[in-house]
Amino acid sequence: MAEIISSPAAPTDTSVIVKAEKVNKYFGSLHVLKDIDLEVHKNEVVVIIGPSGSGKSTLLRCINHLEKINSGHIFVNGRMIGYYEKDGKLVEESEKNIARLRADIGMVFQRFNLFPHLTALENIIEAPLNVRKTSREQAEEDGIQLLARVGLAEKRDQYPNQLSGGQQQRIAIARALAMKPSLMLFDEPTSALDPEMIGEVLSVMEELAKEITMIVVSHEMGFARAAADRILFVDEGVIIEDTTPDELFANPREERTKLFLSKILN
Repeated sequence: MAEIISSPAAPTDTSVIVKAEKVNKYFGSLHVLKDIDLEVHKNEVVVIIGPSGSGKSTLLRCINHLEKINSGHIFVNGRMIGYYEKDGKLVEESEKNIARLRADIGMVFQRFNLFPHLTALENIIEAPLNVRKTSREQAEEDGIQLLARVGLAEKRDQYPNQLSGGQQQRIAIARALAMKPSLMLFDEPTSALDPEMIGEVLSVMEELAKEITMIVVSHEMGFARAAADRILFVDEGVIIEDTTPDELFANPREERTKLFLSKILN
């Protein structure tokens, strides 16, 4: 990875949950993210759309340092993700410190990644018990409330293989929420689901969108219209448009955006 030597100033505005500055990411010679600048404010819901291979999921994974950036800086809650400053240079954090910062960022993937040997409730309380060191009594109480919140209170003792795909994804959302994150990242959370299961997951996400900061990579334009405060259209590693849902769908500025929407909405 290229050494990142500039010394950035952390954002002072506490309403800024995510701040990305001139972020670049390469996979070999492939330039996947190109000088990305982005701010996401507290309780904002930002939906990222764009064609496959445009860099959407990579951007999401860079925000919690699942992918290392090659240059630029990313801050979450005023703290740089993945690096610290030493003698005017940026040095990569230890895995332990990265994990500590990552604990405040919930992430829901395309695949549910539930532990198959644990029940729904056990999956939800695993991280609070082992990372947050929450008492079992408190973790179970919180877990039961989260199960009710995602509409699966009666599934607490069932194992993942006894649940539908939509139910497993709702458990995955509850598991992420159990860490009480300040930011939720969703990487195409409905793309692996059968069509009849998509709605149940999106309805949970729409409810969450009323009370937590979210960045969502999705092809679900109905969700984007209903829940997003802003929509980013990303193509070839560049944020082409950053605007409101009404403006994007009614009056896209760029030809690439118009072409993409004409294909996905028809």
